Amino acid sequence: MPSGNILAVTFTNKAAEEMKHRLQGLIGQLSNAVWMGTFHSICLNILRNEAEYIGLAKSFSVIDQEDRLSLIRQILKSLNIDTTQFKPKAYLHAISSYKNTENYARNDEIEENYHMLKTVFQAYQKELELQRLVDFDDMISLCVRLFNTFPNVLEKYKELYKYILVDEYQDTNAVQFRLLYMLAGEDGNLCVVGDDDQSIYGWRGAEVRNILEFDKVFKNVQEIKLEGNYRSGKSILSIANRLIENNTYRRGKTLEASSDKEAEVRKFEFTNEYEEAEFAAGTILKKIEDDGINPADIAILYRTNAQSLNFERALKMKNIPHKVVGNIGFYQRREVKDILSYLKFSSNKRDTQSFIRSITTPKRGIGNSSIDKILSYAEDNDIDIMQALNADLKFLAKHRATIERYIAIINKTEEIHSIPEKIKYIIDALNYKEYLKGLGEEADVIDRKMENLDELVSDAVRFEESSGSSLQDFLASAALVTSSDEDAEHSVKLMTMHAAKGLEFKIVFLTGLEEGLFPLGNSEGETNIEEERRLCYVGITRAMETLYITRARNRLRRDRHNHADASRFLGELQYGAAFKFNKGTTQNTFTNINGKYADYIKSTTNSQKKEYNNSSAVFAPSAKVRHSVFGEGVVLFSEGSGNEEKVTVHFKKAGIKKIIAEFLEPA
Repeated sequence: MPSGNILAVTFTNKAAEEMKHRLQGLIGQLSNAVWMGTFHSICLNILRNEAEYIGLAKSFSVIDQEDRLSLIRQILKSLNIDTTQFKPKAYLHAISSYKNTENYARNDEIEENYHMLKTVFQAYQKELELQRLVDFDDMISLCVRLFNTFPNVLEKYKELYKYILVDEYQDTNAVQFRLLYMLAGEDGNLCVVGDDDQSIYGWRGAEVRNILEFDKVFKNVQEIKLEGNYRSGKSILSIANRLIENNTYRRGKTLEASSDKEAEVRKFEFTNEYEEAEFAAGTILKKIEDDGINPADIAILYRTNAQSLNFERALKMKNIPHKVVGNIGFYQRREVKDILSYLKFSSNKRDTQSFIRSITTPKRGIGNSSIDKILSYAEDNDIDIMQALNADLKFLAKHRATIERYIAIINKTEEIHSIPEKIKYIIDALNYKEYLKGLGEEADVIDRKMENLDELVSDAVRFEESSGSSLQDFLASAALVTSSDEDAEHSVKLMTMHAAKGLEFKIVFLTGLEEGLFPLGNSEGETNIEEERRLCYVGITRAMETLYITRARNRLRRDRHNHADASRFLGELQYGAAFKFNKGTTQNTFTNINGKYADYIKSTTNSQKKEYNNSSAVFAPSAKVRHSVFGEGVVLFSEGSGNEEKVTVHFKKAGIKKIIAEFLEPA
C-alpha cells in the first residue's frame, strides 16, 4: 500500500504531532508521504488546492477568533444594532453553531433565531469574501459543500485517500461524519478507533451514534474490540465495567487488565464537603511524605469547576503544591474578583485597585481620565476615595447620578453585618447575571460563572460558621487561596472530569458522588444520564493504582446546608450491600464515618466498618470548643465516655487533634 494514499485524522494538533513522531519511528522517511493531521488542517489543505471551485481566492487567509469578533462589532455598528442589548458574542456564537451543521454545508438559509441574525450573517459572509478570508468553522463544512457540488473533485480525493484512519471517532459531529462518509463511501477502506463509553462531548455537538451505528451505515464492517487495558489495575477496571454496563445505548465490551498489578479502590462518605476536602489533602500529604509519591502523580477530579475551592484551600493549608488544570484558581476567576472588589472597597476606602475594578464593573461611563482625577484628588487632599467621591467635583457633575448609585451600593454593603448577605446583596444590586448576558456570554458559561458566585456565598457561610464574621479575616483567607506557582510537573492536579479525559494518574480522587451534582441533574432524560455515566467511567479509568471515591451527606449550596443523596452511580459500582470485586484486592471503607479521615490516615489496613455513635459523649459533632493551647475548634467526633472520652477536634490554627474531653470547654 503506497503511504501517499493513507489519510490519518485526529482532533488536536498535539495528537497529530504525536502520531507523526511515532510513525516516523516505525517506518522512517516513508511516514512523510502519509496525509496526517486534524480535521481542520486536512480540510484547509483541500480548500487551498480547490479554492476556485468553492469561490475562494487562492491566497485566502484564516481569520482568528478575536478578529471575527471585531468584524461582527463593525457590522453591528453599520446596521445600527444596539450592542448594549444585542451583544457581538451572541452573534458570533450563533454563526459558529450554524456553520457546524449540515444545513450550512448545503448552503441552506440560516434561521432567524436572534435579532436580525440573517442580515448580520449575510454582511459577515460578504466581508469575509471581500477580504479573502475564511473562518475556523468554514473549513470542514466548505469541504463537504465542495464535494456535494463537484463530484469530480470528490472522486479525485477518494482516489487519493484510499485508506482512511480516524482517531477518537466517538467525538465526531454530524459534519465530520458526512465528510468521512463522502470520502470513504459505504464500502471504502475506513478504519476508526474510538470508545463509545468515553463519548462525553454531546453538549458541544459530538454524536455518539456515529460510532454506535457505524455498522449500519458502512458495509462489511469488521469490529475488533480492544479490551486489554495497560493503565489501570484489576480492581479499578472491575468497577468501571460494572458501572458502564448500566448504559443501554452502547456497543458493549469488558476491559481486562493487561498486567497482574493490583489496585486499590476505597470509598468514603463524609458529613460535608469541607471534610471531604480535608480527607483528600490529608491523604495526599501522607502519600507524599510517607510513601514518596510525586504530587504530579495525583489528581482530584470533580464534576463542576466551582468544587475546586475547598480542595484548593485544604491543599494550601498543608503546603501541598497544586495546580488547577483547564481553569484558574477559584479566587482568581473574573466573576469572583468582580464581587470581591466591592467587598474589599467597602472594607478599605483607600484600596485603589478594588475601587477601579468595582467602579468599572459594570461599565458606568466613567473613563480612565475621570478615575485618575478622583484618585489624585483623594491623594492631594489626604482623604479616602469615598470622601473624594462625595466631594462636589465639577468633572463628576455629569456622572453624579451614577456615582450616587455606586456610593449607595458600597454604603449598603458596609451596613450589612453578615458576609454571605453582603455578597448576595452585591450580586443582586449589580444584576450580575444580566450583566454577563450583556457581555454576550454563552448560556452555559453564564451558568458556570453564577455557580462560582453561589460557591462564593457558600464559602462565606462556612467561614462565619467556623471563624466568625470579620470581613477583613474573610478577605485575608480568600487572598491565601490561590493556585500554587509550583511547576506543573511537581503539583497535584485539580480538574473537572471532562478535562481529565486522555490523562492518567497513579492516585485519583473521584469526588462529589451525589445526586444532582454527579450525575448533574437528569432533566433531559435518560440519554443525558448515560452521558453522565460515561463521564464517571472516564473519571474512574484515569486511575492507575489507587482510586478514592468520595461523597458528602450534606453540601452547602449558596447559603443553605442541603442534604445530598448518594449518587446512583455508587450503587451501580457494587453488587448488593457488600463491595466486592471479582479480581484484584479492594478494601471496603464505604461507611458512615462522619468525616473520620484521621483514623484512616493512621491506618490504611483496617477495612472493617467503624461506628462512633456515642450518645453519652459530652461534645457532639460540630460543637464549637476551646482549648487552652490550641484555641478554638470544631468537634469532628468523640470516642468513649466519662473520663475515657476522647474528642477529635479541627482547630483553626493547629489542625486536627485528639484531646481528652476534660481539657476542653464549650466555646
